[in-house]
Amino acid sequence: MYFFKEKRLVILFLLLVQSFYLFSQESKSVTDTLLIKKDSVLTDTVLKVRKPSTNAIDSKITYKAAELIKRDIVHKRFILVKNAVIDYGDLEIKADSIVINMNTNLLFAVGRRDTTGKVNGKPSFKEGSNEFESDELTYNFKTRKALIKNIITKQESGLLHSAFTKLLEDGTSNISRSTYSTCDADTPHFYINLPKARVYPGKKIISGPGNLVLEGIPLPLVIPFAFIPIQTKRAASGLIIPRYGEERLRGFSLTDGGYYFAISDYFDLTFKGSLWANGSWLTTIQTDYKRLYKYSGGFMFSYASNVSGHQGLPDYSKIPNYSLIWHFTQDTKATPGSSFSASVQMSSSGYDQNNSYNVNDHITTQKQSSISYSKSWDGTPFNLSISANHLQNTKTKDINLDLPKASFNMGRIYPFKSKNSSGPSKWYEEIQLSYSASLDNQIATKDSLLFTSSIWKNMKNGFKQDIPVSLQIRPFKNFSISPSLTYSGVLYTQKIVKTWDPDYKDPALNTIHPTLVNDTIRGFFYGQAVNPTISASYNPQLFGLYDFTEKSPNSRLQAIRHVIKPSVSFSFTPYVGGLASRKMYRQVQIDTLNNMSTYSVYDGNIYGTPSLQSKSGNISFDLVNIVEAKVFGRNDTTGKAKKVKLIDNFSISTAYNIFADEFRWAPVTMQIRTTLLNNINISANSSFTLYGTDSIGKPINTFLFAQNHKLMRLTLFSTGIDLSLSDLFKKNKDKNKTNDNSAASYGNQGVQGNTGMPAQDAQKQQVPGIAGQKDAYGYPVFNVPWTLRLHYTLSYIPTVISSTIDQKLSFDGSVTLTKKMSATFSSGYDFNANKLTYSTIGITRDLHCWDMSVNWVPIGSTQGWSFLIKVKAAVLGDMKYERRKDFHDSY
Repeated sequence: MYFFKEKRLVILFLLLVQSFYLFSQESKSVTDTLLIKKDSVLTDTVLKVRKPSTNAIDSKITYKAAELIKRDIVHKRFILVKNAVIDYGDLEIKADSIVINMNTNLLFAVGRRDTTGKVNGKPSFKEGSNEFESDELTYNFKTRKALIKNIITKQESGLLHSAFTKLLEDGTSNISRSTYSTCDADTPHFYINLPKARVYPGKKIISGPGNLVLEGIPLPLVIPFAFIPIQTKRAASGLIIPRYGEERLRGFSLTDGGYYFAISDYFDLTFKGSLWANGSWLTTIQTDYKRLYKYSGGFMFSYASNVSGHQGLPDYSKIPNYSLIWHFTQDTKATPGSSFSASVQMSSSGYDQNNSYNVNDHITTQKQSSISYSKSWDGTPFNLSISANHLQNTKTKDINLDLPKASFNMGRIYPFKSKNSSGPSKWYEEIQLSYSASLDNQIATKDSLLFTSSIWKNMKNGFKQDIPVSLQIRPFKNFSISPSLTYSGVLYTQKIVKTWDPDYKDPALNTIHPTLVNDTIRGFFYGQAVNPTISASYNPQLFGLYDFTEKSPNSRLQAIRHVIKPSVSFSFTPYVGGLASRKMYRQVQIDTLNNMSTYSVYDGNIYGTPSLQSKSGNISFDLVNIVEAKVFGRNDTTGKAKKVKLIDNFSISTAYNIFADEFRWAPVTMQIRTTLLNNINISANSSFTLYGTDSIGKPINTFLFAQNHKLMRLTLFSTGIDLSLSDLFKKNKDKNKTNDNSAASYGNQGVQGNTGMPAQDAQKQQVPGIAGQKDAYGYPVFNVPWTLRLHYTLSYIPTVISSTIDQKLSFDGSVTLTKKMSATFSSGYDFNANKLTYSTIGITRDLHCWDMSVNWVPIGSTQGWSFLIKVKAAVLGDMKYERRKDFHDSY
């Protein structure tokens, strides 16, 4: 009996020991999950806890689940079922089911497959900017590594699908059996097969050998390696891969290769170069810059050495060419009151011909540039502007420069007007004063001499200032008289002196003969004059109205109004002689008959001569006509008539020079402009002369009426018509559509009675213009969006001997064949040359994740074609196929 009691005591003691052991182990596990740092020690006044194991994790884990949370204390596991969420520092994992093993510090997450085979609650991983979903996920809290199965991650504009992924502690990942595509379709139309690769999130993807798969078909386009840059908010420097090609004259080529420097967020730099087999080369430096609310722009300079022919043969040539493009725009908020802008485009005449593939560069002969700065002072009438201008003709190789051109102006002020005056102003208070000064330096040269010292020899300089004082008097309505007194002064660096030399020795012909000699004297020469002028103008307005409602109250045409604006103006400038005028105007013998002529020593300078050599008077006549109508629209319900212009402008003008020796009447010019149907723009210009001609067609100072009793003779007529056929047909179609809808609504009763179809359904079936629907007569609707614009010009110049007629027709348009396919075209016809003008045809096709385009120039010196199919995404911008043939290439 005692034995059994002792045995029961031993068993009870063993049970107590086991319970104490399990309790201590559970306490240790809970303590480990609460530790924040591996080397921390939790203490109090009684008990000191030992240091945690080196395998302990370094942050607190929080978890939750919607259905089941099971704690396996013996095996140190946590099991979470349904909508499980784990938070560990900046790490968040979501899945249908999650198991955490505290012994191994491993987390296993998986989804759940339903009866339809769909997997719900796939593991979702989020750590910083790294976020993805997968089929299975195993994560190590200690090493911060993960093994992932079937993961799809979005890398900017691309999708990376990997069968197996190993996430490393530095955020990068090694992937196996993966594909990369920028196509977002459920089944990608294309992808790059990457057996093994490494991903640097937000930076790049580096892969070993791979190949392209198109529509599920592996293509034999194998790449030894792949470097895929992933676009981020900050640009990255890198190589620019050159293109391979072949040209008819220059042979094989490597073009547009170089290096891109991402210097800062506001500024970048690109170096590119091109090489050809015949020795030609091209180098380009380009930069773009932008500062928000400050400025933006770009700069590009290209230098080329163009070789043609064969070295050692007469056809060999080596010509340097250049191109300079610069644009700068300053934000208006950057510096209120001042602005700076630049738009520069200049090049040597042969640059575009040899190095440009843009057809517009070959057909455009004019290039213009401007660099300007302007400044105005708030609260003052003063403003300043400085500019440098460039005008170039690449066909004639002429270049005109203004370096620089400046002007300083003072706006109109009233020096005698009191600020605190009240009541009617005195006449002298209306006296106006202003000031203007201009400075210009002009160069006219050829492009081959632009960067030589010879351009400074022919440079023209000039300075001019004007101080006008004027007064405007209005005796009655629409009539004004304006006397003025203007001081004008000019400053030049050269003047001319003409002399008659009876014994001039011609160095070219080595002969002696009398002639007029022009000598250019350089220095600083100032000329000035005071010019009094009086002018008057009368500008009344006359109105005529014809009301149609008096005879026909229900007429759509309500009224027609005719506005007449006649204008007569007169100006007179007397001759003010004196010492200043005698210095500027001189007389010289011009022939052996002792005939004399007056000339100005400032002839040929920029601003001319400040004073007149004789008195001047001119009378101008102008007549402007405007015709408008008030018309009710068809089926109008508003009760308000619309104003329609029948003639936008019909003007007649001429002038009479009172003191001219001959041809006192100026040509009579007429202009008319109108718009029909809000679409057809018609304009015409003509010029008539009142004087006759001699037998060879030279104008003479005899009125035409005295010759053949005709009032005027036509010297020029031109007209132009511009219209959009697509808009015109669209309006007619809309009208027919309205009528068809009315007829369809009327016929719906019969349809409902015969077929039993509801009236609203029958009406919907008969509405034209809806895809897949039929019209009122049962035919399929064919509605293809299209545009077509026509422009016709005619110019007629009659002469006594022969007349010249110049006619041209141009047109352009587009056709949208499908929602993703369209075509554009442009062409014209020259009636004088009896041939088509420059023509283009283009077709574009949207292939979802690809773009395809075809362009064709069928005729002309720039004829050729090009075909391009490329990936839309910029990250795969080099994945393209391009084929072209033009005046450069040889295929």
